[in-house]
Amino acid sequence: MRSYQCLIWIGVLSASLTLPTGCRKPEVKIYDVEKGSSASQLPLAQSTPSQPQTDPIAWTPAAHWKELPPTQFRKGNYLYTDPAGSAEITVTAFPGDTGGLLANANRWLRQASLPEITEEELAKITVEVDLADKATAFVLDLKASAKAQSSNRVYAAVVPYQGQSWFFKMSGPYSTVQSQIPAFSAFLRGLRFGEDAASANSIPGHNHGEHLGDLAFTAPAGWVESPGNSIRIASYTIVKEGYPPADFAITSFPGDTGGLVANVNRWRGQIGLAPWSPAQVQAAVQTLKNPAGLEFKVFELKPDSNSENSVSDEWIRVAIMEKGGKSWFFKLKGDAVLVDLQRDEFKSLLQSVHFSHAGHNH
Repeated sequence: MRSYQCLIWIGVLSASLTLPTGCRKPEVKIYDVEKGSSASQLPLAQSTPSQPQTDPIAWTPAAHWKELPPTQFRKGNYLYTDPAGSAEITVTAFPGDTGGLLANANRWLRQASLPEITEEELAKITVEVDLADKATAFVLDLKASAKAQSSNRVYAAVVPYQGQSWFFKMSGPYSTVQSQIPAFSAFLRGLRFGEDAASANSIPGHNHGEHLGDLAFTAPAGWVESPGNSIRIASYTIVKEGYPPADFAITSFPGDTGGLVANVNRWRGQIGLAPWSPAQVQAAVQTLKNPAGLEFKVFELKPDSNSENSVSDEWIRVAIMEKGGKSWFFKLKGDAVLVDLQRDEFKSLLQSVHFSHAGHNH
């Protein structure tokens, strides 16, 4: 995944979490991952997917978005209105690359009455986000530098899949779009592909997931909340003098996202380690059950040999929780010594994870 600094007049991917970052005390964090719409929450809607069964991608719109009739080109058509105005959220798909990312970005900029950009400028404001089924979303946040609340803004993701370009686009007044970025981010995280999409589309009225309530946990002392990206439910930086900062993230995706072996080997590849066999993965897994009754599969991914020591000086400690039809990932990545020093803090965070208000229904 790559992220780039913004240009003067176009901002990069906005932070999904905007809480203060200076707190050094353990602090209970609650993230509404299935309801609500505030800027510090990431709603996963309970609405029913509305696209036809033939589509290879399925999605669930935010519950508070008003669904409009589809049009000739719009497979998904939604509207969110607040005092500042209305934001349109649309889903479209076309064969091929439809002229490429730059052509589409400039088309959206023209529609929003904003200046067009060059290929070089595009590269600096594009964020690549990994989705389920090895799909990638190219996310753009196109906005005026003045950030006037009444100015136009386009927040969009392009997802190439099975020879088509899928466009998930939100456009409207600056502040209205800003308020819906958390919901839009959850919208992207909830995309289902291939067989998972067919299954979602074939069950009318099914919400494809247990309503769990608000994800809550206690962040260890010294972990500083960081912007991360729109796919993360929570994001932290761990800083210790003499070491590069380590990164911690919580994400969730529908289904098993390819299975345990595929996920473990993807993470091993991120730090230059050779893939494990299924037997090695099973031998390495540790199970942790916390006081809330949640069960985690925990892995410590680090060099296993002298040759691998020369390849990577980073470790990954990661926990996987399956709940509510989704896979939840708690991942710490960074310098080997720093990650090792955070062993107890990582475990204490897992011990604190729970879902609050689980009995509340919409």
